[in-house]
Amino acid sequence: MPELPPSGGPAVFWDGATARRRVVMLRFGAGALEIVEDGVRVGTWPYADLRHRDGGAATRIGCVSAPELARLEIADPALAAAITRLAPDIDAADPRRSRLRLKIVLGSLAVAVSLVATSWILLPHLADRLVPLIPDSFEQRLGAASDNQVKSLFGAEVCGRADGVAALDALSARLAGVAGLPGPVRIAVLRSPVKNAITLPGGRIYLFDGLLQIARDPDEVAGVLAHEIGHVRARDGLRAMIQTGGSSYLLGLLFGDVTGGSAVIFATRLLVDGSHSREAERAADLDSARIMAALGRPAAPMAAFLLRVTGEGTGKQISLLLSHPLSEERLAALRALDGDRPVAGPALLDDAQWAALRGICRR
Repeated sequence: MPELPPSGGPAVFWDGATARRRVVMLRFGAGALEIVEDGVRVGTWPYADLRHRDGGAATRIGCVSAPELARLEIADPALAAAITRLAPDIDAADPRRSRLRLKIVLGSLAVAVSLVATSWILLPHLADRLVPLIPDSFEQRLGAASDNQVKSLFGAEVCGRADGVAALDALSARLAGVAGLPGPVRIAVLRSPVKNAITLPGGRIYLFDGLLQIARDPDEVAGVLAHEIGHVRARDGLRAMIQTGGSSYLLGLLFGDVTGGSAVIFATRLLVDGSHSREAERAADLDSARIMAALGRPAAPMAAFLLRVTGEGTGKQISLLLSHPLSEERLAALRALDGDRPVAGPALLDDAQWAALRGICRR
């Protein structure tokens, strides 16, 4: 066995039995990786049992002798590399994965058969049950397909002016840093006069330049992006595509048609033009308020922004309110979320960064 590193480091741990996200420390034992939470060892994974799992920016590791859904997410590349050196079979196939894939396929087929026999009224309820069963890797593929359709639908491109991208990345990092998401989120601006912001499956968020240009300060934009991050947390983009796509779309999804077929085009259009449920919007509002409060900033500017978009979103341009329906009750709730809490945090962007962000689509 290679020489043990002198120390371990932090990771995020899912035990495979609950959905709780646990921040732990990893220690290198003589023959196993030790998982320690609040000074107590809560797991021991033999190096020979460690396997790579599909992941995003962080390294994901599972263990063949732990529950199938248990995993560690390691953000530190040096720590991940040290674990990889100690695990002789880290890239070997997990004998349980084929059984898990078979279970997913059989379960998907059962759901597809059930959908054929159900009415459209039941689709929202079915979506709520299906979303937790769909693997993250599958959602990422679906998000990539719908991403292409959104750009085609609006004839838009991602804005890439360097100083604007730097400002957006800085804002995104601050929001994501306190959001506590299980995976990465990707935020970009589309060159389009449409006044909208949308969340696609797989943690993809698009802010349209038309909406950015009528924002008056960073808090308004941050509130909208924090709201969209709330939809990412709830996987509302995936849920909405299933709900709006109908039975034919779901059957295509289950049988692997996630590369840009007619069902994806249809579902993506409905996702952009349609709306989330009232419950989903309220939950996203609460997430927005929570994120802004964690940064010491107010939630109320987003409410004022939505009201202003209502008055300015005229003509045939798609308004933010088509995908985020506004009601007097919701507007009052947004304004009340701040309460008497003072604005204690520093500005999310300085004047130069705000100007750069507003100019992100300039050539």
